[in-house]
Amino acid sequence: MDKLTPIRAFLAVADAGSFTGAARKMGVSRSAVTGHVQELEQHLGVRLLNRTTRRVSLTREGERYAERAGLLLQGLATLDAEIQTRSGRTEGHLHVEMSESVANARVLPRLPEFVRAYPDVSLRISLNEGAVDPSVSGADIGLRVGLLRDSPLRFKLLGRGNYIMAASPSYLAMVDAPRHPNELRRHRLIDFWDAESGRPFDWQLVKGKQTVTFAAKGDLTVDNARAGLTCALAGLGVYEDLDFLLAQPLAEKRLVQVLPDWRRPGPPIAALFTAQRPTPPHVKAFVDFLASVFGSSRS
Repeated sequence: MDKLTPIRAFLAVADAGSFTGAARKMGVSRSAVTGHVQELEQHLGVRLLNRTTRRVSLTREGERYAERAGLLLQGLATLDAEIQTRSGRTEGHLHVEMSESVANARVLPRLPEFVRAYPDVSLRISLNEGAVDPSVSGADIGLRVGLLRDSPLRFKLLGRGNYIMAASPSYLAMVDAPRHPNELRRHRLIDFWDAESGRPFDWQLVKGKQTVTFAAKGDLTVDNARAGLTCALAGLGVYEDLDFLLAQPLAEKRLVQVLPDWRRPGPPIAALFTAQRPTPPHVKAFVDFLASVFGSSRS
């Protein structure tokens, strides 16, 4: 039997604690993961998992097999990386997770450069607007815009985003543009939902040593950058987002920047990837590509 795929499926189930979570990490169907695990158990002649309608847990044999098999696969991956590094070859499959807005605005337009440079690397791109976390999704690389919390992964800081505010000419034709952040309180604001706190982000604006903070009004709240931009273009209020996400509509004068001297501190932008050393050449190549996209030269 092909042992590697069933072993990887079993380890994914052990790590995720469910067949559904393992399927999501591997990018395959739940039935495929179930079949792989059953094949491995039949080959070994033992049960590796205890299955109930609510949860999946490891048997004693499963715990031992997961520990030893995990070390073997890690050693194999390290060996692959060493051989590829010595041979100068860059090939393999990469699963990359990014937020939809940042991917479409910055990364995907430049992707032909990477494809031309590394034709032997196949890519799977996953886009979402939630918290990017490869340790949960199973992606090889995650492009995170936001705080870098404790993680078993390594990261490369690519830069820091800059937030700006803007509104449509039609909106500003109905109400005078604010001259100070305190005047935003009488404006319609397009708030952004914070999934972690379960409420919209507060507004925080900084100019030199001055800081103005006030709670989101909640009259109109979005949880997707594209939706926020669409609402702003429709004249529904003042919207705040990363400068490169608003650059095109600003250049086309479909939006007008508001309070350009006041800005909320921007988030770090980083690539998260495997803690494995040496870093597999195809992983390093894509992380370096992301660094070029965001103008970072730091290792």
